[in-house]
Amino acid sequence: MDLFEITPLRPADAPGSWIPGLLRALLLRSQFSHAKARLLGWRGIRPSLAFGECWTFKLRGSPGVHGLLFEGEDRDGDRVRGRFSLHYFPDPAEPRAEMLPLAAAVLSQRPEYWDLVREFPARDETSQLFCLGALTLSAAASGQALSLELTALSRQRTLAPEGLDWPPGSGNFVVPPGGRESDVAAWALGFPLFRTLAATISFQLGEPPASQVLERFPGRVQVCRQGRVLEQAPSEQTRLLRLRLDYGGPQSPAFGPLRRQPWQHAHNPEWLDAQAPGGRGALPELLVLTGFLGSGKTTLLRRFIEHNQQHDRFVAVIQNEIGAVGLDGRLLDQDSPVLEMDEGCVCCSLSGQLKKGLSRILERFRPDVVVLEMSGLANPKNLLAELREVRDLVRRGPVLAVADGPHLAQALKESAVARDQIQAADILVLNKCDLLEPDQVRGLGQLAREHNPRALVLEAEHGAIPFGLLQDPDLERQGLAWDDLLPHFHEHGTHAGEGYASQILHASAPLDPERLRPALEQAAARAFRIKGVLDVLGAEDPVLVQAVAGRVDLEPLRGLTRPERFLVCIGRDLPEDFAATLGRDLGC
Repeated sequence: MDLFEITPLRPADAPGSWIPGLLRALLLRSQFSHAKARLLGWRGIRPSLAFGECWTFKLRGSPGVHGLLFEGEDRDGDRVRGRFSLHYFPDPAEPRAEMLPLAAAVLSQRPEYWDLVREFPARDETSQLFCLGALTLSAAASGQALSLELTALSRQRTLAPEGLDWPPGSGNFVVPPGGRESDVAAWALGFPLFRTLAATISFQLGEPPASQVLERFPGRVQVCRQGRVLEQAPSEQTRLLRLRLDYGGPQSPAFGPLRRQPWQHAHNPEWLDAQAPGGRGALPELLVLTGFLGSGKTTLLRRFIEHNQQHDRFVAVIQNEIGAVGLDGRLLDQDSPVLEMDEGCVCCSLSGQLKKGLSRILERFRPDVVVLEMSGLANPKNLLAELREVRDLVRRGPVLAVADGPHLAQALKESAVARDQIQAADILVLNKCDLLEPDQVRGLGQLAREHNPRALVLEAEHGAIPFGLLQDPDLERQGLAWDDLLPHFHEHGTHAGEGYASQILHASAPLDPERLRPALEQAAARAFRIKGVLDVLGAEDPVLVQAVAGRVDLEPLRGLTRPERFLVCIGRDLPEDFAATLGRDLGC
């Protein structure tokens, strides 16, 4: 290893402290590739020099913000040692925020909380209340060795023997006598930043650490009286933990071969993967979204994307539609890239195109989740047997089927594709329950379980479900999708075999609003689904048209910049001139 490939400045030539510059260089290089940065665990880095050298970080899986503040540098012979204090600022909604010291918990509820976090070194109160421990980065002046060390208590605990009452002397105890004023899992909260830094160092150096050492020492607790910390006392219930990684030099015989250790919160340390950050566990999850025409898949998908964005997870969407023009991709939040595969009919032979589509998305982005939204007429069973071809690109997520509650029984009776969609699901969303009576909902839930007793059935209105369940590993089940030993004996039913087809109507001019709804209602009585975008005379915005099972919905579509105006008509055994007839009725 050679640290001067990371930073050309040598310690002897540094005008001031050298270690912060080394850390800056490591962090900067980690951001050259957005995809690699996300694989390493970074979600955001904000440096600051206004109140001393410090950084705030957003990390994968952490709802709050980590902070690192440079405290000083020591030189001892050939070693240069930089000391940093490590901080964690929880999201105010986190349950762990309630375990902080009372003053910190109050501070986290203030409106200007995040402004204070961004400038946390400026206020001793902010810096001290949220401090978890210490991080040390040291290096040999020769550039041939580097060490990263984390020191923190397993629990930062403050006891209140006399309790804490508010107002003082009122006897209204906020903390009862003998209770804990704070109880912070300091090691567990600080470890994600250490883990991400270690993974970054391993990747930038191109080698894992030569040794790793975890030391345990007796812990301590703080004792406070009348809200003031007065003393520290030994404690058998806490431990002071020190974890050090050493890079460069031969393998240390004292610690044996480097291997994964069963440390809490470190079962698969990323710093062992120097060449390819993340490993298979970092592959994006592939969620297959299926459901019959008009069931509400796109609405649910929009909610799913919003949920993941709130939890700092990046979603990519691959869609395929029956018809030469795709619509749903234009209705989604454009913060998530959408690759449309129009006429790419998953029901038959999309596997080759799917792999190409996945590769195209993963070359440009590094999503946490990839959603394959299948056409409403696609049979997922024909896709599942082919997913083994993309196992090198993604890992298995659940198959989620959305069912149109009011029309589920009819669809199951008339369509083998609808039955296969239900049977392939790990999670079945019974949507539009707001249009049903409670006894109808119970009956349809029982009907769905008869077709797929293994699926988790969720009742929903407007596609709203507890999306956290989609990350539940217990929902993953072994089946055709990922079992290389099971052959694909036959093709399952397709929309073509059931007589479904699509026709496209292009409408270049604004339409008469008086003719619009009557013409659509007449056509919707014959077609199973009509969906598209039209301009209407007198309307400021284009109109989104959705017609399913005879029901027509028209709503303004604000913010659409694409110029195409069209209707996609899907139905069974439609006349060849169906779209042309609809066009004449609309006055196109």
